[in-house]
Amino acid sequence: MLLKSFTLAAALLVAAPSFAGGAASAPAASVSKASAAPAAAASSQPPAAEGGSCSACGAPGGGGTCAAPQPGTASQMSDEEWKAHVAKQFAAAQEEQPEPPDPDPFSFSVYRGLRPEPMGEQTIINGAKMNIATLIVDDAPAVVEKAYFETFERMGFRPLVGNVPHSPGVRYLSFRPTSSKNLKTVTLVPNRTGTVILASVGNPENILIQKPQLPDGLPVPANAQAASSIQQMEPGATSRTAFFLVKDASPESVREFYRKQLPQHGYAPMGGSAQQDSETYEKNGGLLTLTAKSHTEPNTVAVSLVWLQ
Repeated sequence: MLLKSFTLAAALLVAAPSFAGGAASAPAASVSKASAAPAAAASSQPPAAEGGSCSACGAPGGGGTCAAPQPGTASQMSDEEWKAHVAKQFAAAQEEQPEPPDPDPFSFSVYRGLRPEPMGEQTIINGAKMNIATLIVDDAPAVVEKAYFETFERMGFRPLVGNVPHSPGVRYLSFRPTSSKNLKTVTLVPNRTGTVILASVGNPENILIQKPQLPDGLPVPANAQAASSIQQMEPGATSRTAFFLVKDASPESVREFYRKQLPQHGYAPMGGSAQQDSETYEKNGGLLTLTAKSHTEPNTVAVSLVWLQ
């Protein structure tokens, strides 16, 4: 579950900004050479002298292409202006007309007649409600990626395709249907010689504008990168997962940090964890498992916190 949560959240955090302006994916039949690199097009703005605005999303720019920038990458728009722009576009889309329910939200992810199995009732990633399904197949990731790309093109969309950061070999394909606020994504995780397919559907607005926070108000160590938080809801049970990287630290220093902080938030250590890099705490009948492991980057620790209630 942790691997699936990490790779899915990472894929959405990469893909969502390119669709933030509210524009649908470009039709496959009309994609130009410039739009072959959609991530680059979505993260840059034309010079101010060009004037005008994007015909698709209303962002500053001209030429009829979507110029909605990614946070922190555009020189003409501050982080606050970016957040206001995203919120405005989503609000405008919501005012136009309510989106009808999708009777088969995962039809796009059927692979050679095999349908992904839904995971729980709903998943919340950094405040964004997402529906997720998973499927394991024997085909290699490159074969699966090619099949999905061709499927999405036949549907009339040219998907955004890319690598998931900090997850070697993991790829994603995303597109946004016309007149929809929902982003549809398949994330492909190598599984020996086969592939784990993670299909997700949902509105990514909160992923873009909401600052991720740890559940229960827990702090993070110094030099910690922004955390990704996932909540999985199933009948009779709820699990929450948070993960992040800590620079200039060791696994033991991170565990020592939480040995001091968790008791202050009402957590009692249980001891005797079955995993060498993990420690378990209890609060009000729920369990919290802390895992801190060395990351592939030097002097960096990968941290996960898993709540089971």
